[in-house]
Amino acid sequence: MCGGVSVARIKVAVLDAGPIIHLEQIEALRVLTVIREPKVTEEVCREVRPHGAGPSICTTVPLEGRGKNLAELLVQRYGLGLGEASAIALAKQEGIRLLFTDDLEAREVAMQFELEPHGTLALVVRSFREGVVDRGDALGQISDLHSKSTLYLTADLVEWARREVLSYHP
Repeated sequence: MCGGVSVARIKVAVLDAGPIIHLEQIEALRVLTVIREPKVTEEVCREVRPHGAGPSICTTVPLEGRGKNLAELLVQRYGLGLGEASAIALAKQEGIRLLFTDDLEAREVAMQFELEPHGTLALVVRSFREGVVDRGDALGQISDLHSKSTLYLTADLVEWARREVLSYHP
């Protein structure tokens, strides 16, 4: 997703609560506009409401039959939280490959289900490349995610994101 060339805005993706919460914590929810149709489950909406990020950010899609069953299976078999499990189940239910989550276990499970998981830093880098935010804002958001949000980021990940922003020239 964050390779060396610019690509068009993301058409559709499923979001877990983490990226919404972390972007809200640094007042950078506009980063999400890089996704034309961000989708969440009701479970994810319940997780983000106490953090101030309301459901107007994304389209809430209910899990149906097999999707509900898959979410339950993911909770039981892999020990995922209901938000992460429901996000993966929604992506499978709707045939959406892109999933944004900051939960490492959820990312690993998502890959087993042939999804393409990415985190909040990837959203920030992509939003810069697509002109949603400028270079200074992107660098500030990366720094703020590291120092002001509850998102755990290693120094290597922060440096990767900074290099991606600094080395990109449209």
